[in-house]
Amino acid sequence: MTVTLPGGRAVAGRLRARRRDADGQWAYEVSIDVPAAAVRPVDGEDYGQVPTERAGGGRPEWVLQALPQDTPDQRALILHRADCWAAQGRLTRASDREAAIFVQQGWATACDVCKPTPGSGGR
Repeated sequence: MTVTLPGGRAVAGRLRARRRDADGQWAYEVSIDVPAAAVRPVDGEDYGQVPTERAGGGRPEWVLQALPQDTPDQRALILHRADCWAAQGRLTRASDREAAIFVQQGWATACDVCKPTPGSGGR
């Protein structure tokens, strides 16, 4: 998804949710990456629980999406590339090895949109 910032600059964003108001107008919740210098923390807020990525660790390559009917007896998981626009709702990061195992064991189904291929050395 492309997000146009004030001033006209366009950046890539990730769709998190959307909602329609009573007048039929859509609003989208998106996330974008911005440099730390462009962000100010809110005084008094504790950011200790915010997931933190370290240099060299990179972004997760894969996420598992749990569908509403996901139960311990009947797993309903979809594997996505981490940047897939179709990945929504409850998402869990997965390493390449974990993602490959989930698909190989039949615990997750590969997304029809992004067609992830964990364990192949490529995306």
